[in-house]
Amino acid sequence: MLHLLLQYAYPLMIPLSLIEGPMVAIAGGAGVAAGRIDPLVAYAIVMGGGLFQDVTFYGLGRLARRSERVHRWIQRICAVQQVMEPLHAAWRERMFLTLLASKFAYGLYFPIMVSAGLLEAPFWRYLGESLLMSAVILAGWEAAGYLLVSAYGQLGPAANWVTAGLGVLGIAGLWLISRWARRRLKVAKA
Repeated sequence: MLHLLLQYAYPLMIPLSLIEGPMVAIAGGAGVAAGRIDPLVAYAIVMGGGLFQDVTFYGLGRLARRSERVHRWIQRICAVQQVMEPLHAAWRERMFLTLLASKFAYGLYFPIMVSAGLLEAPFWRYLGESLLMSAVILAGWEAAGYLLVSAYGQLGPAANWVTAGLGVLGIAGLWLISRWARRRLKVAKA
């Protein structure tokens, strides 16, 4: 993917950023390190993709809110009903934390963001906080891509080991965060 991004950078980054922003930001940072991509243009493209996703998913939730079929489906499935009330409270009381969780829970990003529209979270607050968070996170991903490519060339043969070590640290960090979150949930339920 990196080879194609370097050769046809901007035409490929636009549609890909509409689907997966963080990976495109990392690849954009790698292209910046290689001297083939303008960092501001790459950042603007991934931010535009993030804006598109946020508005689209919120809009899908609002459309689903008006659908009788969705209402009947929610009423029939008890698991969904049990999740809706805490999620509604999360969007109202802790929007920033809910957005932060959705940005890092890749498998749950779509349903959480759609739930914002479904549960009528305040749109402008949702959009402002989401864009602010995306600005920081995507800048971090782009910087990570830049630093990885820059460091990779300087590390020589040790580069593969360093990259593998960083992956292990990332997985360990996610595991620790999930343990912390589970404890918080248990305390909240008690």
